[in-house]
Amino acid sequence: MVVDPARSADVAASCEEAADAGVNVAMLRSEVLVKISDAVTPQGCAAIVRSQDLHLDDVGDGDLVILDEVRDPGNLGAVVRVAEAAGTAGVVLTGSSADPFGPKALRASTGSTFRIPVVDGGALGDVLEDLNARGVTSFATSSHGGEDFSAVSWPHPMALVFGNEAHGLAPAMLERCERRVEIPLGGQVESLNLAVAAGILLFSSARPLRSTKAPQAPSTMQTMAEGEN
Repeated sequence: MVVDPARSADVAASCEEAADAGVNVAMLRSEVLVKISDAVTPQGCAAIVRSQDLHLDDVGDGDLVILDEVRDPGNLGAVVRVAEAAGTAGVVLTGSSADPFGPKALRASTGSTFRIPVVDGGALGDVLEDLNARGVTSFATSSHGGEDFSAVSWPHPMALVFGNEAHGLAPAMLERCERRVEIPLGGQVESLNLAVAAGILLFSSARPLRSTKAPQAPSTMQTMAEGEN
């Protein structure tokens, strides 16, 4: 781990914790950290870590997100973030999807990639066959027909399957999913951004589950008092 010592107390505290855990920590000047980082404005620390080689069997019980041929790392990372927020068990990547551990995907996930399993599933057809054998209901997401998401009685466990940003799921894969779901759109809008669609569907499907759990911790967001700008 390399650190800019001029950064915030939070960064310094994290570095102390890392050092206590046996991580080698080096202090660098800001201009040096900028040169070794791919970010224009690095956040004050960077780390070299060994990624885990996870597969479908490493994901626990629960609902899943499957991303097939998703090429934009920003989209991929944003979906991982949404998946964690919605309480999803894991994200399965199939086909030639982007690298979830690439810099852009990691930044978009804001750390979620390190907290929920993000696994390489291989071919989508094989994943669907495996999930069907486990009793997991697969939902193909489509902007061209399917059940209105707001009227679906969501079964659990289930998997939401999203396709390529430009082309969606291949017709053969649409047919292999057990059910199909869509988000009805108004105006002349033909489709939604992948992460936006994932957020709508994941929170809609998770609502009954979340209502049975213990109350969440209160928000840390602060509201302005009257007269504050």
